[in-house]
Amino acid sequence: MRETLRTELKNDLLVVAGLVVAAAAYKLYLIPNQVVAGGFTGVGQLLNHLTGVGVGTVNIAMNVPLFLVSMRSMGVRFGVRSLIAMVLLSMLIDHMPLPSATDDMLLASVYGGAISGIGFGLVLRGSATTGGTDMLASLLHRIIPVLRVSYGIFLFDGPVIIASAFAFEPQAAMYGLISTFLCNVLIDLVLEGPNSAHSYFIISDKSEAIAGKILKEMDRGVTALEAMGMYSHTEKKVLLCVVSRFETMRLRRIIFEIDPRAFVIANKANEVLGEGFKPM
Repeated sequence: MRETLRTELKNDLLVVAGLVVAAAAYKLYLIPNQVVAGGFTGVGQLLNHLTGVGVGTVNIAMNVPLFLVSMRSMGVRFGVRSLIAMVLLSMLIDHMPLPSATDDMLLASVYGGAISGIGFGLVLRGSATTGGTDMLASLLHRIIPVLRVSYGIFLFDGPVIIASAFAFEPQAAMYGLISTFLCNVLIDLVLEGPNSAHSYFIISDKSEAIAGKILKEMDRGVTALEAMGMYSHTEKKVLLCVVSRFETMRLRRIIFEIDPRAFVIANKANEVLGEGFKPM
């Protein structure tokens, strides 16, 4: 019980720290310089410029229906923490009293993208998400399996960045692409390296329960490999599961909630080809 509370406290601190860092990136660099890095916050920046409505307010309005639809598949604990994180991020973006740090758009796109990536990476490490186009693309992939998540993200983020060229100026879209690239690079680095996927070998006496929950909550495939423990000479099923960088903390949470004594080997996958990842 004490270890569980310690883990939850650590996750909460990571999420809060990540939210503050990400919100600061928007307040200090991205919003004042009209650098739109896609996503629902990017839509909020465009609407804020056109109508004056708060960026965070738009973010909440677009995310809440998404969370209501996705909550069951996310799991209650992860879903509630993520919903709270999304609302807090939106409030910080609208109300955190920080002035612009620079009026140079190149500096704003570089520092805004890098710092926001660090913030969102910390949130993901704390077993939460702030919703947005990643969640929307994942939801659409469940409904339309042929639409891969990466394509779904591009379908939403691309038009938002292009629209910034008309709402602000053509250079804004170029700087937005720089910011988006750096944000994703830093998310990767925070989540244990630049690889887009991780493979997990899971050895547990509760492999059936773990596999069932992964299939139900994460919609990821799991392969059971027949093995034998040479010390105990008992047959075991070793689970193999490959997940994206956004799903690593969710997978670990599922494993250790069911079996705190599970033995897990994580590998960074240099390349993953096939369903749910990169096509051949």
